Amino acid sequence: MTKEDYLRYIDHFNNKQYEKFAAYYAEDVEVNLSSLTLKGPKGIISFYTDFHTYVREFVDVKFLVADDAGVAAEMYTEFDCFRDYPNTALPFKKGEVRRILNFVHYDLADGKFKHIRVARYQQYV
Repeated sequence: MTKEDYLRYIDHFNNKQYEKFAAYYAEDVEVNLSSLTLKGPKGIISFYTDFHTYVREFVDVKFLVADDAGVAAEMYTEFDCFRDYPNTALPFKKGEVRRILNFVHYDLADGKFKHIRVARYQQYV
């Protein structure tokens, strides 16, 4: 995985090109967010397709290290909720804006994301 590959993946994510960013996932990929675990490319696409009908999300990579074993990224993420999100594991209310710094670690298998772990550092004002 090169830095250019990873930045292309983030561009697909920011532009809601779900099938394109899902191509970066292994069939048994698992994503561990603070309050949710997503499994498989279809599970990830299903979650984000729904989530983005409630919340505009934008990711900006601030620091990135990538090699054949994995990727480590520090990224600024902004969430702008335009209607109440009903998932109690990840509550958002209409009008709420969250700005968060995340550390994300990706383990690779055969050049694809196998395990993704997200940790929040802090929320920006």
